[in-house]
Amino acid sequence: MEKDTWAPQPSGVITGAYRQDAALLQRAAHAQDSEDVVLREFEVLGHPAALLYVDGLTDSQAVQRFLLEPLLHAAVPAPETPLDSYLAQTVLPLASLSPTAQLSSVLSRVFSGDAALIVDTMPGALIADAKGFVKRGLSDPDNESVIAGPHEGFTESLRDNTVLIRRLLRTPALICEAMTVGDKVPARLCLMYLNGIARKENVEEMRRRIRGCRVDYVSSMGMLEQLIEDRPASLLPQAASTERPDRAVSFLNEGQIVVLLENAPQALAMPAGILHLFHAPDDTAMRWQYGTFLRLLRLTGMLISLLLPAVFISLTVFHPEGMSLSLLTSVVESQAKVPLTLFPSMLIMLLIFSLINEAGARVPGVLGASLSIVGGLILGQAVVEAELFSPLVLIVVALSGLGSYAAPSFSLTLSLRIAQLLLVIGAGFGGYLGFALVLFCLLARSAGVTSLNQPILSPLAPKRPANPDAALRLPVWRQRLRGAIANPFHMNRAFGPMRAWDKEKP
Repeated sequence: MEKDTWAPQPSGVITGAYRQDAALLQRAAHAQDSEDVVLREFEVLGHPAALLYVDGLTDSQAVQRFLLEPLLHAAVPAPETPLDSYLAQTVLPLASLSPTAQLSSVLSRVFSGDAALIVDTMPGALIADAKGFVKRGLSDPDNESVIAGPHEGFTESLRDNTVLIRRLLRTPALICEAMTVGDKVPARLCLMYLNGIARKENVEEMRRRIRGCRVDYVSSMGMLEQLIEDRPASLLPQAASTERPDRAVSFLNEGQIVVLLENAPQALAMPAGILHLFHAPDDTAMRWQYGTFLRLLRLTGMLISLLLPAVFISLTVFHPEGMSLSLLTSVVESQAKVPLTLFPSMLIMLLIFSLINEAGARVPGVLGASLSIVGGLILGQAVVEAELFSPLVLIVVALSGLGSYAAPSFSLTLSLRIAQLLLVIGAGFGGYLGFALVLFCLLARSAGVTSLNQPILSPLAPKRPANPDAALRLPVWRQRLRGAIANPFHMNRAFGPMRAWDKEKP
């Protein structure tokens, strides 16, 4: 095994001896090797000083206007005034200015876009918030588009994402804890929760898991999810991911913990239940009759996607006596012209359908949607005319594909497709018995899955008191309890009638 080539984490202390400190910073930041790492030396009140920053991550105009110019034109302080407090309180016109003496902390802040100031005889360094890197503006979420509701999505800027949540949830009870994950290249993240609403045990467990991630670098929210989830082998996702600030706020109000990661335009909420994956972002924004209808439609599509191919194989291959004579005749006639039997035909067509979806997602721009539609139509017509597959197989695969698109969560869609293939394999080898056995194993496995040590099927199994907000979305004024999975105390959202005006006489 090759030895790890990563350089050890830099360690040391900024002591106030300028030559020693400047050499330490230059060596640890590799300023002489990296063209964009700048160590700008000058004098402050007769003392040698230096600014360390990364060109492009730091706003050069802010460095010039708010750091260099005030420092070069600073008045001489009183003899008894400490240099660090004089510079921080009198000279530098910056809102965010923090002292630190640890070299690792200085480098972490500098490579996050801040600037570090060291001055001879001044112990420690002053870290100035002068970030100026390029970032994407606000836009509609790509994967969670809504008809009713806000049209803002998270971006890759961690601070912008916390601001989006705070703008919607304006309360001091909203806690935003700063943490890092990654041993070699620490990535900043924020742990957000409502004090008094989120369980303390859940918050502490989330902290423990994030601190226990032993990995060089966390590049995405999906990678972080894999590191902190309860059951990595489970098909069901154990965290709710969203690109929408309003949905993240709804998770916080339910007592869940929301994680925001630097350079990730998503938020992760835990503990999460199966209902969080089933609900769409704009369900609550609609009147309850509309939301209930759409949820029932969505549930029907998901059940069709999961069960229809396996039921079709079981019925036609092993149990044709369950079909009417006209349907059986149609199946036999269509199958007599094709070389493959129904079971391998179904498997091949399901895999081809998944391949078309994946290719359409990877092709850039408008070509992706065109490829999925045109490719499916041309391929389907070609295999029918060539009499390679039965038209009934294509109809079943098309219906199951439409049903899978009804799932609002992309992770849930993929888990449904994998479970769909497992059920088809079970039905192909054992008919209804094999289908029932695989389905039982999937349900039993799902019943044991937890999210942050909470059962993912709750409040369905185990049964817990919860809002009437499962498959049906009953009126908002009847939803008085907080999330059953995140808060076992089921605290009321409001005391007394929510529609209090309706009880008053005009």
